[in-house]
Amino acid sequence: MSTTALELIKGALRRVNAYQSGEQIAPLDAQDCLDTLNDLFDSLSTDHSSITGTIENILSWTAGQNKYTVGNPLCTDLGSPPFTGTLALNSPTISGVTNIPSNLLIGATLTDTASVIPEGTTVAAIGTNTVTMSANATATPSGGVDTITYTVPGDFAIPRPLRITSGYTRFNQLDFTLDVYMSQERFTEILYKAQPGPWPTVAWYNAGTPYGILNVYQTPGNDAELHLFTDYILGNLTLNQVFYMPQGYNRWIKWLLAKEICAEFGYPMSEAIKTNAADAGAKIKALNAEPAVVSKYDRALVRGNRPDGGWVTHGGYGR
Repeated sequence: MSTTALELIKGALRRVNAYQSGEQIAPLDAQDCLDTLNDLFDSLSTDHSSITGTIENILSWTAGQNKYTVGNPLCTDLGSPPFTGTLALNSPTISGVTNIPSNLLIGATLTDTASVIPEGTTVAAIGTNTVTMSANATATPSGGVDTITYTVPGDFAIPRPLRITSGYTRFNQLDFTLDVYMSQERFTEILYKAQPGPWPTVAWYNAGTPYGILNVYQTPGNDAELHLFTDYILGNLTLNQVFYMPQGYNRWIKWLLAKEICAEFGYPMSEAIKTNAADAGAKIKALNAEPAVVSKYDRALVRGNRPDGGWVTHGGYGR
């Protein structure tokens, strides 16, 4: 069901008797609780059994490249400041940019202080003192000048995943499995890592920051389509942002947030809060539990030798 961060916060505050139904939440309290909620979501994202599902990212290999940076961090996360420029209603051009950032790339996602750049807008072109956006500004900022924050996309410009769960390469409408569970130790055992091939068959994902690193073998020989599945990452919410959570999550998050608020703000932790949070969480984790993987074998390895007549060389007896 759809909800907002503010609705989750109101539900949690009612559970600790800090606010009553219909009572206006003080802005500072709402912001503090939002920070706590985002911290809670950030922590839950590390627990595979708490994740609602996976995201299918459709990307492309680069011929001749066997190592890829994965992520799309904000410039401020990398120590680079935002830049300033002039925007106008219904125009895609940011003009008057005196210092174009050296790490500003085509495809970077833009956000701004005046909130006149539509969500999801990216850099379409970069000039000497101008930046062209993929969408028009929705208004003219006060004074025309705005402060713009940008992302610095890696080779795969998706939110940096905590883990990659599966993947495959699609070539001529045929799908070829990519084994994403190779460990660092097994990957280092590969003697010649630049071995060329039509597409990679195995991968080791190093979940570093601010970019994860996807190391693959074999080196792709073409720009085939890659389908990479990653865990859904929770968090980074604003107070009134509308988002969707599956059945059962609303109750769980409200009780969990109530626990966090009790611990952070000194409210008494009732048995009802602990019991209901544990009960709701157990149902979610049981839903997300994955069945044991059934072993599969290559048919050529386990077939009998009767059909091919090989038994005649040893009379049917093992040696």
